Amino acid sequence: MSSIESLASSITEQVSKLSSLLQEEHLPSPTFDEPGFGDFAYEADTPAGKSLRDIRHRILDSAQDLIRLVQGPTEHILTLTWATADTANINLITQLRIHEYVPLGSSISIKDLAAAVRIPESLLARIVRYGVANGVFVEESPNIIRHSASSAALVQNPHLTNIVRFGAEDLGKIMTKIPEAVVLKRDDPVHAPDAAFNLAYGTGESLFSYFQRNEAVNKRYHEYLAGRVHTPMWSVDRLRAAWPWGSLGKVKVVDVGGSSGHTVLALAPLMPDATFIVQDSNLSALEMGRRAVAEDSSLRSRISFEEYNFFEPQPVQADVYIYRHILHDWRDDEAVKILSSLLPALRPGARVFISEGIIPEPPARRLNTLTSKMTRLEDVFMLGAHDSRERTVSEFESLFHRVNPGDFRLAGVTSGVEAGAFQSLLEFEFVGLKN
Repeated sequence: MSSIESLASSITEQVSKLSSLLQEEHLPSPTFDEPGFGDFAYEADTPAGKSLRDIRHRILDSAQDLIRLVQGPTEHILTLTWATADTANINLITQLRIHEYVPLGSSISIKDLAAAVRIPESLLARIVRYGVANGVFVEESPNIIRHSASSAALVQNPHLTNIVRFGAEDLGKIMTKIPEAVVLKRDDPVHAPDAAFNLAYGTGESLFSYFQRNEAVNKRYHEYLAGRVHTPMWSVDRLRAAWPWGSLGKVKVVDVGGSSGHTVLALAPLMPDATFIVQDSNLSALEMGRRAVAEDSSLRSRISFEEYNFFEPQPVQADVYIYRHILHDWRDDEAVKILSSLLPALRPGARVFISEGIIPEPPARRLNTLTSKMTRLEDVFMLGAHDSRERTVSEFESLFHRVNPGDFRLAGVTSGVEAGAFQSLLEFEFVGLKN
């Protein structure tokens, strides 16, 4: 059992190691200031990168436990209860684009900032000062605002802003309806909605159908997906490093539900002899992918895009099928149907890769870093958006077993969390129909 003394001692020891390693790598120590060292920008697969990541996580683990012990249970629960105010504040900052009007390397008065944003000065001050309390912006002197490292990141990284917009505005709207949806399913299952999403948006459609019909939210959704790929936790670099893709040689790869082809575009340079097909039912996403590939003559001949509903029989016989962030959008019965649609096209030796977060097997424990907690967060997102879920390795095995017992062999698992990422990689090999 940890004590505040042992936790403080551990933090001191690990901070010393971190400081030494930063010096060895000629990296600046992080600060709260605008030019502060941002996000430990390192190659996670180098020895130094792995050490930085491990030390960072040990500090965060100990620091979060220390904070909770010093808070006590009441303040801990109240902090969780009122976290929605933090979400509302960062959402409002990005919607009003307040961060864009604060000059990098300089400062601005609250009066001038309010005029630029076009809201009353007193309201602007309240919004910004709540942000200051959370470490977003700095009030360097009365009524004078400048950037902190965090608010500057919103300016310097538009992808981060896109994540905030959809994550706080759209996912936030859905998350707040989860309690109501769960209670309705318990008390009035006949009239309960499919998911919290339906309550939040007042529709009987699925999230995907609704988004495809509503241009504004669909744009935010795809900007959110693209934005996540540009963060260390969600970067396709982790997928690239998770398996020796180049060893596959001259193969055909199908990215099922691949949207605009982010995954294929990341893997293609590692697989120079392979050809790729990106399949999706979203025509606008496919067109985005076609435009991106058209700009690269080396990829045009190797990557194609085709409309496909993954509940229908797979029309393409290939060596590799990739499902990246697909199955977690669906309940178990639907996920089994998606995988079963592969059977007409599969031949022995074909590989099926699943790139998703993996829920740890029980018993659960405290999770003190965003990387380790992200699968639990995503599990809540899936509950709210689709009444679906993230899964453990054994639950993935169960899905493949339900497709046809004995047809698939789990060939390997590469943990994402251990590499500082959200998504892990599961490799299943098709060994033949067992009728």
